[in-house]
Amino acid sequence: MMTKTVRRARLLTALLFLASGLITIGQSYELPFGSLRQLKPGFFPIVFGGLLTGLSVLMLIGLLGSRPHHTGPAEEREADEPVHWRGLLSFSGIFALFLAVSYMLGFVIAMFAALAASGFVLGLRGWRLAVLAVATTSAIWLIFDVWLGVTLPPGIWL
Repeated sequence: MMTKTVRRARLLTALLFLASGLITIGQSYELPFGSLRQLKPGFFPIVFGGLLTGLSVLMLIGLLGSRPHHTGPAEEREADEPVHWRGLLSFSGIFALFLAVSYMLGFVIAMFAALAASGFVLGLRGWRLAVLAVATTSAIWLIFDVWLGVTLPPGIWL
């Protein structure tokens, strides 16, 4: 069920993502694109800007085709939409942790810590949490450092 408030929030989010995608494409349009065998600086910004734009358009089409549901007085409808302060504060703290750790110890260690903390907040424990953090961090390192040859920031202490 989607109330007016939820619908407005989703419309605003879709419009912001659409603008972000279009700005990304516009800013990276002049960069050389390359090919799958030899990537150039414009490859990822244009591909991800295009994906973001396309998904935003699909989200807007879905939202514009739907109508908000009315179940009762406005106060009842608004009361059903809780604000998840714990999650908001947790992920804000994880982002701050990521920034501090990446500055001090480098991007790879910060990514591992942020993924482990995010997984923990989302309820992962034990081997699943370890697999999430290790596999994702390893994949990011392999893609950027090894495959693309882009050295990830080492931090000031490493």
